[in-house]
Amino acid sequence: MKRFVLYIILGIFPVLLSGQEYLTATAGNPVVESRSGEVSYKSYFLRYAAVKLPFFDNFSEITVYPDSSRWIDNEAYINADYPYYPVDYGVATLDVVDAYGRVYENASPFTFVADHLTSKPIRLDVLYDDNGDSVKALTPADSVHLSFYYQPQGRGDMPLNTDSLVLEFGYYPYDTIIDSIFGLDTTIVLKKDYDTVFSHFDSVWVYGYEYDMSAYGGEYYPPNVILLPPLGCDDLEYVLQDTFFITDSLLIPCDSVFVLDSDWELVWTAKGDTLTDFLEENDTYFKHVRIPITDEKWFRDDFQFRFVTYSTISSINSWQSNTDHWHLDRVRLDANRYIGDEYVREISFPEDMPSLVNEYTAITARQYLGNVYDLKKDEFPVYINNLDSVDHSLTYDYYVEKPDGTVSEVFDIDPINESMVPYFQQDVETFMPFTTAPIKGAFTSVQKNQVYTVHHFARDPEMPDAADTIISYQEFSDYLAYDDGTAEAGYGLAPAQAKLAVKFRSEVKDTLWGIRLYFNKTFANNNNRLFSVVVWNDNGGIPGDTLLFDDNIRPQFTEGLNHFYDLPFYRYVILGRQNFFVGWEQNTNNNLNIGFDRNTNSRSKNFFNVEGKWVNSSFEGSIMIRPLIGTPQVEYDNQAENKNQNKNLVIRPNPPLQQHEVYIDLPGGYNDPKLMELLTLKVSDLTGRVLYSGPYTNRISTAGFQYGLYIVTLFDEAFDRRYSAKLIIVK
Repeated sequence: MKRFVLYIILGIFPVLLSGQEYLTATAGNPVVESRSGEVSYKSYFLRYAAVKLPFFDNFSEITVYPDSSRWIDNEAYINADYPYYPVDYGVATLDVVDAYGRVYENASPFTFVADHLTSKPIRLDVLYDDNGDSVKALTPADSVHLSFYYQPQGRGDMPLNTDSLVLEFGYYPYDTIIDSIFGLDTTIVLKKDYDTVFSHFDSVWVYGYEYDMSAYGGEYYPPNVILLPPLGCDDLEYVLQDTFFITDSLLIPCDSVFVLDSDWELVWTAKGDTLTDFLEENDTYFKHVRIPITDEKWFRDDFQFRFVTYSTISSINSWQSNTDHWHLDRVRLDANRYIGDEYVREISFPEDMPSLVNEYTAITARQYLGNVYDLKKDEFPVYINNLDSVDHSLTYDYYVEKPDGTVSEVFDIDPINESMVPYFQQDVETFMPFTTAPIKGAFTSVQKNQVYTVHHFARDPEMPDAADTIISYQEFSDYLAYDDGTAEAGYGLAPAQAKLAVKFRSEVKDTLWGIRLYFNKTFANNNNRLFSVVVWNDNGGIPGDTLLFDDNIRPQFTEGLNHFYDLPFYRYVILGRQNFFVGWEQNTNNNLNIGFDRNTNSRSKNFFNVEGKWVNSSFEGSIMIRPLIGTPQVEYDNQAENKNQNKNLVIRPNPPLQQHEVYIDLPGGYNDPKLMELLTLKVSDLTGRVLYSGPYTNRISTAGFQYGLYIVTLFDEAFDRRYSAKLIIVK
């Protein structure tokens, strides 16, 4: 538990509850990673063409990266998944992952500079008319204001009070003469001499297995000193702040790194905060900030502004993830502004629409048709924001488009007419949906692998320009899903042997042949740890008997917009009309960091067991595990044979003779007694029941074993290796 103490002292911790259930931020951004091939970093030595006023972006086009016609960097994430009830659809999210969707290489438990959102140079020297003709020179008397809305955390990770979001004003620091059409030969002219400023700490990784801890029971205690790699830091010794185990890795900050200063000046800052405290302090989901530009030095032809985040990450490896989320909306810079000009005659769907199926975002056609009555949702909430300063009478309706492109009339509803108060007049307590829309129809003719498109419309009949539309999808595939496919956080457990289970229901007899998983990537892949997949039946609403136990599994990480991967079982499970649970038992103390969707809430289905008792999760959201149901997609006999064959671990005699005793011969390379002390051995039957678990011994008794097949597993804790072999008991 001392490792948790360090975590709390540093102030970089997931939400901790009794029983070691953790919710952390995601470890990277897979959506950005999948688009990272599109990143083309523009050198800061090239001069960008200045844009004219007005400058405005509400991030409503979900393009992943910022609009390159307004912004010069690609670090902010344009999305609609992370914010809570934004002003309108889409925000720019700043966090600790770079333009390639990976945690910054300079990330550390000490404050470092993370994301930037930097404007192009802007003409603040001249005011132009709608035709692009210059009208007059701009001065501080022209009421030039920069405004924006912001929210900390949202559905992501809370920035700590040592973290911050800052706004800086500046101007373009370089003049460039381009000598070729492609800018390959350039002459760079600095406008001034530059000082240096602190950027980040250089760091070095050290690993427990590199140290001889045999005399200390496999662990060092503070204030012991460990030696550092000679090429890593100027200092060659580090005083431990917490217990250091042989299985641990530790990122140790070393030298301070400085970079050239630029022409940026701090004009506004917000300290990190939880969303709960932010809502209590401001009584609104997004806070409006307006900054008048009054200093004459900014009225020039290359004015810029930028948002910057100062962040920290955990010191514990398996929680070193994407943290400190900030969300920006409706960034506007213009002249002749006045108090109240943020009100506009617009209406907006601020959030994605929910599923039309009860509980599930996706389901198989067979399962849905097995119980249409219970799976058909009766109604759903509709959120609409009125961005004007006065009430509007709005009309909402929707229609369902079949996979063949025709409209499904069974879903037709009468348009809903309601009065909508302005978004800015609603406080947190009174904020509510515009309406609750009925669902009159059902997908009674649905077939496998079909997707229905749902079109939603909102408008003011008296004002045609005040209208919005949004599309949602209803999927019928080969799996069950509570989540919407995006991970705003990561879910994890500790210690070893902790169990996770998610409850599902089969409405008809069917075949469970695998699961679809999404694991968050962590810094240096520290959650790449072995675990066992388990399927349980229902025992009064909690997991009961084991239906399947599949050992020696590791998280896998995929690229692309669909970031799940399929894990087929070594044998399938026949389901009836029943509840069942899928999940895992983990083999190490490390958090596996599975994706956690905060936009859908299936908390009542999520269970964990760390002390011999199943407990319902305390976190609202959906764990990203999806049972694969229907026709198996694998050849089970071949897969089971390949999976369990392992000639590196030898059991003899096998089957055992009359003396009911077998010997366990280690793989090659384990002649060193120090290494053998770190081995553990486990014997389990095919239901997952453990008959022996403890330190490695070269001889075990099988006197109490029933006839059948058993799995013997050898785990090397130091190097995270695992070997297994079959043990057969016969008459």
